[in-house]
Amino acid sequence: MKSLLTPLMCALLAAPAFAQQKPDAEQRIADLERRLDAMSRELETQKTGSVMPVAGEEGRFGLGAAASKVYAAPTGLSIGGYGEFLYQNFDSKLQDGSKAPRETSLDALRLVLYTGYKFNDRIVFNSELEFEHGGYSDESTGGEVKVEFAYLDFLIDKAFNVRAGMMLLPVGFMNEMHEPPAFLGSQRPLVERRIIPSTWHENGVGLHGELAGNLSYRLYLVNGMDANPDAGNGHEGFTGASIKGGRQFGKEAKANSLAWTGRLDWAPIPGTTLGFSFYRGNSNPEDGAEPLITSLWDVHAEYRAGGLQLRGLFSRTTNSEAGVAALPITGEGFQTGTRQFGGYLEAGYDVLRGSGRQALIPFVRYERLNSQQRVVPGATPDLANDVTVKTVGVSYKPIPNVAVKADWNKVENRAETGRDQFNVGLGFYF
Repeated sequence: MKSLLTPLMCALLAAPAFAQQKPDAEQRIADLERRLDAMSRELETQKTGSVMPVAGEEGRFGLGAAASKVYAAPTGLSIGGYGEFLYQNFDSKLQDGSKAPRETSLDALRLVLYTGYKFNDRIVFNSELEFEHGGYSDESTGGEVKVEFAYLDFLIDKAFNVRAGMMLLPVGFMNEMHEPPAFLGSQRPLVERRIIPSTWHENGVGLHGELAGNLSYRLYLVNGMDANPDAGNGHEGFTGASIKGGRQFGKEAKANSLAWTGRLDWAPIPGTTLGFSFYRGNSNPEDGAEPLITSLWDVHAEYRAGGLQLRGLFSRTTNSEAGVAALPITGEGFQTGTRQFGGYLEAGYDVLRGSGRQALIPFVRYERLNSQQRVVPGATPDLANDVTVKTVGVSYKPIPNVAVKADWNKVENRAETGRDQFNVGLGFYF
């Protein structure tokens, strides 16, 4: 243990002199302390005879902290997971002042088990099994049990690795990094549920790695979406509110048309991420059908320094006009938009910074989205899909792996049917 800890201890002892030379020395010292703590816990685990890796505070290979545990294992089995509970209290009045009471709900939103196996330093299997809304599925409940991802990673080189199987698409912030303590708010941002579908996973194969200049990338070829409602896979297809119903989830997915998706991130300085992601494919995979080309992209940025957390994202989706026009009208009577957009800005500050591993983070978030910014000629957009959400809340972490959250959402739309709500969330990962 001494041989491993000595370099870090020397670095920490030298930090005060370094702080006089570098303005960001405080952040660097905090990073060294976190690494020392993580190393100490890992060595303690090995000392007690356990080979099960411990979830850290940061993810690897495009996955969250718990989801990437298997990569830290010497070899063999790794088990992790996360849980999420959500209380929602809805305003009895709509935006226009009319009364429309809605029941308060308390939901066992998700329970997730990660199971991975590290065969050797080059080949890793990783999977996620999710139980939603209590986990029971029939026509009268919204419960589900499903595989979120299950893939093999062939680790060839830092800059070039191959991943194959069912994979999370590398779009936005939330789709890959969605373990509850990793994000502020009781729920994921609405933009990353409606404009960027979450959680979005498909079958495919691709490449990932880290390049010179603090660049990281992922590039996958996957089965496309299916925009048709009641297409036989148990999904609703594209609607006026979102394209998320077109996800095939790897379930006997129609693969007549494949899609490309990818991501590039740049970390110019510690704590800063700048990047973009994309998806492009035909969402009408029926033989001989009119192609429906769906193109989605986002630009995103994040900054973390000291107790400050800043995040911003903007996304746009286009669906080819001829393909949308060929879709049957769904029961709601509105077609999906040929152009959609959404974005948000979020800021939080840890007021307990420097008090140990606890965190108390008040935050604010502003979201703007419209899933029918443009529609096919002759179609009527639903003004309820032009939405603004303002959120104010707080997240308390007694330890980095556990978060208790409370927030208030002011929801408005152009149809004046928005409804405010108060939420309490409990989340953890291991």
